[in-house]
Amino acid sequence: MSPAQRVHVSPGAAHLRPEVLRLLDTWLPGQRWYPVPAEGVTHEPWLTVTFPGVADVVVALLRLVGPGLAAGDESLVIQVPLVLTPTAEPEADTAETEAAGLIGTVATASGMVTVHDGGAHPAAWHAYLASARPEACDPEGCVELAGARRISGEQSNTSVLLPAMAHDAGRGGMLKILRTVALGPHPDVVIPAALTGAGWDGVPRFLGAVELPVPEGVAGAQESDAPLAHLAVLSELVTDATDGFELACSYAARDEDFGERAAELGAVVAHLHVVLRRALGEGPGLEPAGFMGVLRRRAAEAFADVPDLAPQRAGVTALFDAVSARLAVAVERTGGVVPLQPIHGDLHLGQALHSSSGWKVLDFEGEPQRPVSERVAPDLPLRDVAGMLRSLDYAAAVGQTTDPHWAAHAQVSFLEGYRQASGDAHEGTVHAVADAATSGSELDVATAELLLRALVVDKALYEVVYEFRHRPAWMHIPLAAVERVLSS
Repeated sequence: MSPAQRVHVSPGAAHLRPEVLRLLDTWLPGQRWYPVPAEGVTHEPWLTVTFPGVADVVVALLRLVGPGLAAGDESLVIQVPLVLTPTAEPEADTAETEAAGLIGTVATASGMVTVHDGGAHPAAWHAYLASARPEACDPEGCVELAGARRISGEQSNTSVLLPAMAHDAGRGGMLKILRTVALGPHPDVVIPAALTGAGWDGVPRFLGAVELPVPEGVAGAQESDAPLAHLAVLSELVTDATDGFELACSYAARDEDFGERAAELGAVVAHLHVVLRRALGEGPGLEPAGFMGVLRRRAAEAFADVPDLAPQRAGVTALFDAVSARLAVAVERTGGVVPLQPIHGDLHLGQALHSSSGWKVLDFEGEPQRPVSERVAPDLPLRDVAGMLRSLDYAAAVGQTTDPHWAAHAQVSFLEGYRQASGDAHEGTVHAVADAATSGSELDVATAELLLRALVVDKALYEVVYEFRHRPAWMHIPLAAVERVLSS
């Protein structure tokens, strides 16, 4: 693969007229990917990005400034790719222009300019693709864009299907434009690149990325080739694939056994953890007091937010006390060797695709508004397992299965698939829960099972708060899970 072309970076608004920025102030809060409530928030130009030889595509990196938002290097930054076209008269607002991302037309000192959202416009797609894979696109045209289309309905990024794009593994690509830009190497670039480099086929093949270089004049610019951030990632298109959550819900709706699919997914997740550890290395050892302190803090916040959780407070406290005591003993017994490692961090059925070639895991970016350092921090693989168990429970509820054992059977099958694959990976029989908790450590099974219960409860408490705030009619799903786990 040829090295990516460096983009040009300028401070502040640079190539953007004030009239364009005012238009964005009105347009941005209505976008699904806009990351915060708009009230009281202003947009401060931070950097402007242009592409070599491309005059009409400009990327605005805007800092969000407002009550409760971080400032300086910790600011929340959004990426707004624009296609700016000189025009003699305003472009009509039609279905065709809307599909092409028309934002509006503004009068500037140099004439009228039509402004399009680059996330919906082929000119911007061409610029990103040529930057990520210079050999893929001719400067005057790009056959790789034939049949390209934006995926509708995304809430945090903008993805573009590229069915004609050729690569070493075949044909078809996916361009993801990262709408929230965090300083540092992006996990949805670093992790898929490492997994692809390790030869693992359980992730869509990493094909390239658009890097944001450190602008001249910034401290450290001459000391490192590492990017300041990533703007977009290019990966293999998984053809004829079905979203994992939609697939599970369809099985539940038919009361069809999902056990075989769940076991296959468990095996893929087990291999994911093994390859991540080998490719990126282990992290530090688990520090029980700090680890459990985070769980206790989140639980306290959930109890404060949702009155319906009050009956479960004593049970959650007792469970966390038991886990704390066992972890302290386990760490002392093993000499502090309960290693953490890279994990997915936000694993659920919606982060997996199923096709004729099996399961693929995707979307490693974590919560876009959290700092990259937190999103890539090593953790227990068991957290991914807990996330998938909760997702299977949701699939049973949303799919409205009439089989009371559907979720439990799918969960046990997932764990069994994980156990068998972990045993193969480590050349020996390993208990599913213990291995999921700490590959390579001596954590005992009873402690690992308690840890799993605690992390399932932690995830369910998060879900209760989310549903309480956004979908009250669904709150019974995680609320019942908390009660069920505590009583088991």
